[in-house]
Amino acid sequence: MTSRAKQCPFCHSNETEKQADFSTSLMVSLYYCRRCRSSFEAIKWGDRTVELDVPRFLEERPS
Repeated sequence: MTSRAKQCPFCHSNETEKQADFSTSLMVSLYYCRRCRSSFEAIKWGDRTVELDVPRFLEERPS
């Protein structure tokens, strides 16, 4: 998983790390702020710089 640092909505720090590609829905990723120790979700709409850790069987297309 790679991604740019997302700004924490609580303390506005960029000291964040992605914890999961998918959170409560498929369109959001879960992040953790090391500064204020809060978890938060960020919407992935149009973020082409994000590589998702998608299971291989979901990437395979039927022939």
